[in-house]
Amino acid sequence: MERQLNQTLVEEALAEKGFTQTSVAEALGITRAAVSKWFTGKSFPRPPELLKLGKLLGLGYAQLVLKAAPSASEPLIAFRKRASTKTTVEHVTHAKEMGRLLAPVVKHLPFDQFLAPRRLKNPSTDYAYVQAWVAELRKELKLDPIGPLEFTALIGKFKELQAVLIPVMWGQKTRHENALHIYLPDSKTTWIYLNLDSYFHDFKFWMAHELGHVLAVDLLKPETMEQAEDFSDAFAGALLFPEAAAKPVYEKYMTTRVSALRLNLVIETARTHVISPNTIYQELANYARAYSLPFEPLVQGTFFAAVTAFNKSHPTISAHLFKGEKPSADHFMRICAEVFKTPIFIALTSYLKETPQGDVLIGRILDVPLADAKELRNALV
Repeated sequence: MERQLNQTLVEEALAEKGFTQTSVAEALGITRAAVSKWFTGKSFPRPPELLKLGKLLGLGYAQLVLKAAPSASEPLIAFRKRASTKTTVEHVTHAKEMGRLLAPVVKHLPFDQFLAPRRLKNPSTDYAYVQAWVAELRKELKLDPIGPLEFTALIGKFKELQAVLIPVMWGQKTRHENALHIYLPDSKTTWIYLNLDSYFHDFKFWMAHELGHVLAVDLLKPETMEQAEDFSDAFAGALLFPEAAAKPVYEKYMTTRVSALRLNLVIETARTHVISPNTIYQELANYARAYSLPFEPLVQGTFFAAVTAFNKSHPTISAHLFKGEKPSADHFMRICAEVFKTPIFIALTSYLKETPQGDVLIGRILDVPLADAKELRNALV
């Protein structure tokens, strides 16, 4: 198996000892370019250099070196991308490293036993298939067949499936993703990072989308990732605004001849169902397409402006939870644990008691800046 440096522990040791790549190169008597290649994974130190590096950083071989995991054990990941951003190799590498860092935390989760996620057999984007499945799920959740889907129902389903929600504050435009899904095959555990700095109605769609990934986990492979995203989008839209709700709205939409009144119908329906107008609009189009019915589209520029105004008229999740103020670490963890029923902070506290870790590792696991990681680690221990 290919070897690589344990970048997390190396960076933590560098920070604690005050080393830079230049000072490491000087201490080892090699070029800074060589050190840079080690630390970016482009090359691996020769045995004498590896021994010297370990002594310099105070790390043993087992701490300093990682072995690439077999493909069957690789974390499976999916991004809910923001706008037109593209997933790069760096994004994937970073997410997989986060998955590997989560692996030791698994045994600290407060689950009596780990259950593999409920898997859908041959998940499909076929309209009838998706609608039949969400109708069954809504019945299971004891929901009105056409009524709004409450956040509490989604959170309860994640908890039942032992999917660990990890709320984060990533900002509205600073990240490539608004959600990150990591599945660890060895432990059969699911970890879902959700951006709290998202508009209320979009956030609900992303949660439903991530639930689709949990149920169709077999699609989370490089060769079927596009299919996984398509299925989760279809699943989320149908779950939030099912056919039984879409049909009467579609009929009213098509009998309304004025474009402005159609737009108003979409906006008001979205307000009633507490979801994005875009979800309503797409599900009306999906209903029409499934039954080969006519559909009059809205003017895209006008519709986009209306959706933007609609979103901005509602708070982000973080603003709603923390009243527009930046929360302390204690307050952040308490509110997130209460609202999202997440065991992540309990698990991390137990993990840190058993195996003390530095700020860098906590920052990687929670995917937050080092300053926030320091405050969170202090609060956890």
